[in-house]
Amino acid sequence: MRLIEREKLNVTEAVILAAGQGTHLWPYNETHAKAALPVGNRPLIHHQLDALESVGIEQVWVVTGYLEGNVRAACHEWLDFSTSGMGVQIVPAANTIGTACSARAGLLARTDPQAPVVIVPGDLLFHPRDLVGVLSNSFEDEITCLVSQIDKNYCQDGISADVAGHHIKAIHAHSRWCSSESRAWTGLVVLPAGSLEDLVATPEFPTCIEIGAMPSREQALFETIHQLLRRDRKVNAWEAVERVVDIDRPWDIIEANTVVCDWLTGGLAENQLAEGASIDPSARLEGHVALGEGSLIGPGVIVYGNLVVGRNTIITDGAYIGGNIVIGDNCKIWRGCLIEPRSVIGHRCVVGHGAEFEGVMMDESYSFHYGEYWGILGRCCDLGAATVCGTLRFDDGQTSHRVKGRREVPRWHANATYLGDYVRTGVNVTLMPGVKVGAYSLVGAGVLLQEDLPSRTSIFIEQTCKRSTWGPERYGW
Repeated sequence: MRLIEREKLNVTEAVILAAGQGTHLWPYNETHAKAALPVGNRPLIHHQLDALESVGIEQVWVVTGYLEGNVRAACHEWLDFSTSGMGVQIVPAANTIGTACSARAGLLARTDPQAPVVIVPGDLLFHPRDLVGVLSNSFEDEITCLVSQIDKNYCQDGISADVAGHHIKAIHAHSRWCSSESRAWTGLVVLPAGSLEDLVATPEFPTCIEIGAMPSREQALFETIHQLLRRDRKVNAWEAVERVVDIDRPWDIIEANTVVCDWLTGGLAENQLAEGASIDPSARLEGHVALGEGSLIGPGVIVYGNLVVGRNTIITDGAYIGGNIVIGDNCKIWRGCLIEPRSVIGHRCVVGHGAEFEGVMMDESYSFHYGEYWGILGRCCDLGAATVCGTLRFDDGQTSHRVKGRREVPRWHANATYLGDYVRTGVNVTLMPGVKVGAYSLVGAGVLLQEDLPSRTSIFIEQTCKRSTWGPERYGW
C-alpha cells in the first residue's frame, strides 16, 4: 500500500454518528446510547475521541438523537481531561433515518460542509493504528473505507464489501453468501472534498441487496458508497490490522470489553503504583499491576496475570484475580471472590464472599454471598445470595437468541447471561444459558429462569405447602 506522511493530508475534521437507537441491543438500548456504552470502564466514544485526537484531528462534530444526554455527558467528561485543544461539538438530529442522513447533518454543521472529513460510526471500537492506516491511504478525490475480516458464517448479520487490490468493488447488505474477497464493512469512511451531494442523493431504501431481501427504510452510508461504485467512483479499502468490534448486539459489548482489556493490560511491563497505592507483601502477583491513587492489593490476594485498577479500590482478603482484568474506581473486591480473566468491573462495584464473576459488570453493581455469574451485569444491579447462571448446555451447543423477532446464534458469548440496568435477583435464582432480563425487572427467590424476561417485569415462584403439627410426641414422649 502507498503510505504518505500525515502532515500531507488535509483531513482535520471528523463526524461521529451517535444518533442511532440500537434496536438490536436489548436489554441495554433502553438505558444506554450506543456511543456511551462502557468499554474498559470508559464510554465507547472516549476511545474514538482518543484515536481522532492522536492523529491530529482538530474538530469533531457528534451527531446525536436517541438518549442525547448520555452522549453529551460523555463528551463533556472527555473534554474535562483533554489537553490537546481538539474541539467537540454536539449536533442534535433527532429525526434522522439512517447513517447517511446523520452524516449529512454533521457535514452541514461545519463551517465548510464540503471539506474532507472522517466519518466514524458511534458504535465502532477500533484501534488508533487502523485510523492512521485509513488516513495514510486517503487521497484527493478518493473515498477510503476501513474494512475488517469477516466471519463467513455471519455475513447476513451485517454489511460486507468485496475487496480486490485494496479497492472496494461492491457492497452487499445482509448477503446470504461470502467469497474470499468479502470483508466486513465497518462504516468508518474518509470522504474527500465535495461529498455533501453524494450523501444528499442517497435513496431511502438500500438497493445493494439480493433478490428476496426486504430492506427497511434508512438512508444508509453503505448505500451512498454503493451508489458511488455504480458511477465508477474509486473507493479505497484499508483492512484493519487490529481487532474491530461493531457493537450491534448485547454479546458485542462483552467482546469489545475483552478486546480493550487486552489493549490496556498488554502493555504493562512493570508494576505502576500511583500516589498512595500499595501492595501487601503477602499478595502473589503472577503479572504486572497498575494501581490508581489510593488503591491497594491486600493480604492473601492472588493475581494470575496483568491487572489495571482505578482509584481508591480495595482488593483484599484472599481475592482471586485472573489475568488481563480491568477494575474501576472505588470498588471493593474481597473475601475470597473470584474474577475470571478478561473481565471488566465498573466503578463503585462490590464483589465479595465467594462470588464468582466473568464478563462485564457495569457501574455500582453488587455480587456477594457466594454465586456464579458470566455475562453482562447492568448498572446498579443487585444479585441475591447464591444467584448462579448456567454456562454449559447438556448438548454442548450454543444458545440461540431472539433479536427483533429473528432467531440468531451469536458468534461469541451465546451462553452468557444478560441482565439489563437496575435488575434485582432474589436468593437461589438460577439463570439458564443465554437468558436476557430487561431493565427495571425483578427475578424472585428460587426462580429457575429459562427464557427472556421483558423489561419492567417481575417473576415469582408459586408453591404449594403442606402444614401439620410436630413435637416431642413424634419421638415417643
